[in-house]
Amino acid sequence: MKSESMNDTQLRAALEELQAQLPDCITFELADRQPFESDFGRWKHRLPAAVARCRNAQELARTIRFCSERGIPVAPRSQGHTQSGQSTTRGLLLDSSAMNRILEINEEELWADVECGVIWRELVIAATDRGLLPPVLTNNLGVTVAGTTSMAGLGVASFRFGTQADNAIELEVVTGAGDIVVCSRDREPELFDMVRCSLGQIGMITRVRTRLRRCAPMVRMYTLVYDELGQFMDDALKVMHAPPDGAFAGFSSLGGICSPAPLGFRKVGEGLELGKGMIGFAQWLFPMFLTIEFTPGEEPDDEKVLAPLSPWRRSLIQDVTQLEFCRRMEPMFEAWKLSGYWEKPHPWMETTLPWDSAKEYIETILANLPPGALGAGGHVLLWPAKTSTSSVPLFMHPGGEQVLGWGVLGAVPESKLDEMLTQLDMASELSIAYGGKRYLSGFITFDTPERWAAHYGDQWPRLCAAKRRWDPSGILAPGFIQYE
Repeated sequence: MKSESMNDTQLRAALEELQAQLPDCITFELADRQPFESDFGRWKHRLPAAVARCRNAQELARTIRFCSERGIPVAPRSQGHTQSGQSTTRGLLLDSSAMNRILEINEEELWADVECGVIWRELVIAATDRGLLPPVLTNNLGVTVAGTTSMAGLGVASFRFGTQADNAIELEVVTGAGDIVVCSRDREPELFDMVRCSLGQIGMITRVRTRLRRCAPMVRMYTLVYDELGQFMDDALKVMHAPPDGAFAGFSSLGGICSPAPLGFRKVGEGLELGKGMIGFAQWLFPMFLTIEFTPGEEPDDEKVLAPLSPWRRSLIQDVTQLEFCRRMEPMFEAWKLSGYWEKPHPWMETTLPWDSAKEYIETILANLPPGALGAGGHVLLWPAKTSTSSVPLFMHPGGEQVLGWGVLGAVPESKLDEMLTQLDMASELSIAYGGKRYLSGFITFDTPERWAAHYGDQWPRLCAAKRRWDPSGILAPGFIQYE
């Protein structure tokens, strides 16, 4: 199921024909194409032959229909936060940034309608002004609502509200055949199920109606530090499965990281050469981040809500506004940009692990992960979640009542890239052997239909059928998922 093969001359000629039809949308200028040569991963590079900046769904549909009829590969692109070239192409790059309007915020029915280029930060600012909030937010608010709905979209509230894709109510989609279709759980439900979490393989989402919830104006943030992963997980279970009237009922977010405390170097081979004879080692700590929303004058009782938990240390308790909490990662992102971390390759490896095997897997990896391997700003994520909160068919995760998400989020110098990719691939394969499911925005090396079939399990035939139905020419983001 591949798009028609074209050489560069044929591709340019076909796209010039499209430019004649849509002169204000299509550009061949190198300065317009170069920013899309790679994605946030910055280790895979494909320069698009042209960029399409469509202003509405109708222009986008004309563009995709033209490409479908001629077998021109296209890549939908939001903010390009993927890390394995998923949003790159040698064909036509569909830049959605011009479709960036918040169309409506319905305060009574609790939803927002946004175009595909709207980033979460813009929606959060508009919603919190009204005392509203999307149920789930990614740590990085600089990505688009449509983009994360196409991927899944995980955050510290996923243990309560699932993925961002779960909170989509209605979508407008331009299919790979160039048709504009509105879908929901009750209207074109098969397309609704297959376009969420399918990475733009079935169609390009042009409008999202997403849920909102009412929220308090203030947030109390708790940082608890654990020196043992098992205790972190035990306390996470207490928070996730608290009864509605229990002490933990008020926690609105739950997340964590694995944080190294470097202790020196240990011997792993002959001699003293760093990386060969000696590597750094660390005592790993496991901070847990919890929050409770509140209205001034109704502050939570810290001793009461924290009493059943058993951290090694209570590190920090602080109050921030709701908007400040949502944007809490922005100072770190700014520091990354100032330090040069942002511009380095980011082959992030994220996986969702079965609860029962997560501890052994994570401790195995951390025992062999030198504290400096992730670079300045790199970190290791932990996010506990309940499986019952998500029902999107293509968000693949292990079974069981709860899972533990885990991710190695580092920046790698070019000189160390090949070595790190090999190590990340080994960590990925081991996570699968432990029953894990990879999160598909990151560093992925699945290169055969059999690998993809193993990932999607009983949803694989359904996805293949959807690809044939809605992208019959196989033009959307070709080359990433290998179909049968």
